[in-house]
Amino acid sequence: MDEVVKRIHTIAFIFLIVSSCKNEDHAEPRTIESEEPVDGIRIAWDYKTLRQVSPAEAGYAGYARMIKLHDGTLFCVFESDGNTQAVTSNDGGEHWSEPVMIAARENDIARAVPEVLQLQDQSILISYNLRPTGNNTNPDKRFAIQVKRSDDGGKHWSSAVQVYTAGYEFKNGCWEPAQIQLPSGEIQLYIANEGPYTQSDEQEITMFRSVDNGTTWTAGEKVSFRSGYRDGMPVPLLLQNKQTILFAIEDNGIDPGEFKPVIIRTTASNSWNNAPVLASSTDREHALDKLNRVPVTKYAGAPYIRQLSSGEVLLSYQGNEYRKDYQWDRSDMIVAIGSSDGRNFNRKSIPFYISDTAKTSLWNSIAIENDTTVIALGSTNGFGDKTAVWMIKGRVLRPIKSHRAFITVDGSESEPLWSAAPSVYIGGYGSTSVEMHTAWSEDMLYLMAEVNDTNVFASSGDAQKDDGIRVYIDPKNLAARAPVANFFSFTMTASGKIFYTQGKDGHWVDWNPAGVQTKVAATESGYSIEAAIPWSALNGRPEKDTRIGFHAELRETSNGIKHDYTEPLSGNVTDAPYTWSPLFLTD
Repeated sequence: MDEVVKRIHTIAFIFLIVSSCKNEDHAEPRTIESEEPVDGIRIAWDYKTLRQVSPAEAGYAGYARMIKLHDGTLFCVFESDGNTQAVTSNDGGEHWSEPVMIAARENDIARAVPEVLQLQDQSILISYNLRPTGNNTNPDKRFAIQVKRSDDGGKHWSSAVQVYTAGYEFKNGCWEPAQIQLPSGEIQLYIANEGPYTQSDEQEITMFRSVDNGTTWTAGEKVSFRSGYRDGMPVPLLLQNKQTILFAIEDNGIDPGEFKPVIIRTTASNSWNNAPVLASSTDREHALDKLNRVPVTKYAGAPYIRQLSSGEVLLSYQGNEYRKDYQWDRSDMIVAIGSSDGRNFNRKSIPFYISDTAKTSLWNSIAIENDTTVIALGSTNGFGDKTAVWMIKGRVLRPIKSHRAFITVDGSESEPLWSAAPSVYIGGYGSTSVEMHTAWSEDMLYLMAEVNDTNVFASSGDAQKDDGIRVYIDPKNLAARAPVANFFSFTMTASGKIFYTQGKDGHWVDWNPAGVQTKVAATESGYSIEAAIPWSALNGRPEKDTRIGFHAELRETSNGIKHDYTEPLSGNVTDAPYTWSPLFLTD
């Protein structure tokens, strides 16, 4: 979505209180703030695709970067025990090859934090970071950036080419290379660089150019710098329009004290004639939109960016905004979605659901598999006893198109509409998942939910104990910041119980609509729920092709006593209706 423009709706609530002597007393109207509704795609993570990418026998493995090669092979490079290695997959990440050594640790100097790029001639260029041990005092062992190239799909690698050499002390190093190639063939390689600042803790982003596929490199150019602070961990992107180059960094000066994701940009023609991009430049800006900024005291660093073929730019970062503590190294991987020009990122989601607060996911990245599938990569100990490279796939969910139909609510799923591709998917937290369809008629809004659950609990009749789903509807597209009048919620359990709430004064209160039909049926893989909701219960049917706010949750229990988790439709915030997904009634 483009620049978020705030709009204010005044929603008046007048409550009539009749006393025993029949005197009337009216509450003051309350002004409820609303926002521009958040349109566009969501990314729904799929736990069934969770796979370990790095070898099980490795010690530490992390900082993975992945691309899809021209022949469809997934190529993943990562750091493992101080070595840069690569693995490949020919089946979409189901299985991975044995690792190929690209650059081995040597003389107590690690070859770390690699990045991968397939060039226009289909060769593969790897960059990586030479890192002496943290307590190094030997001036002959220096931080540096090198590249290697492969002409045979990653089986064999050229000799190393030194791009840059920094100091020998940890405080004067160079870090985290990443590269792009322009249509002209020029390669630009970006690094975080402390080398020029031996008398301070400052750091800049330095860029190097090559016009011969990485054989030789120019001297470095300072492309961004914030005096007194640290620009770090650059990841560049040439936008699909070929007009703009941007890179994401972590910047600890834009909200002084903790790193936040920031976007730096320049024109692709005469690139970086605006360099260095300083603190006050309009070419430096917060990545996240104003309503999604990370609290000043919270950490959000190590960003990564990629772009879908449909234009949306995706940003990942590691952050502790959803954690109770303030330790930077106990972070989640968080993915946000931005506009086609890389601005106003929102619709945050967490690819790797980690319930253990002592576990973490760091040095993450994202890759684009195709138009409908995103891959998240994390260095995480959340699924084992050591840090390893894990991947999970995300489904790209487009705005919901609800087609006109007449549905018989019998739980049979016999209508052809229910066999179409689902428009809603929730299933990132665990093996239980739900796929949803919607349809409509002049009188009804229909819902079909197919829940995949190997251990269904449905005996208590309690919405807080049984498995189930909850659906939320904003039929008038009020897009308020909190639930108010004309927001509706339906909780449907696996036992067939249904509970109703509606918005009131920022909260959910009980409600008792008439005419709702539901049918629950057991299936081989779990259970299905079919429902018909009268438009009259929602205070009228919206016009065709107008926006409706839609949200859903999956409620999962493994013991029938309490829910293990409640998973929201990815990218939405349950009690912030303006964030809900767009749904349109169509023919």
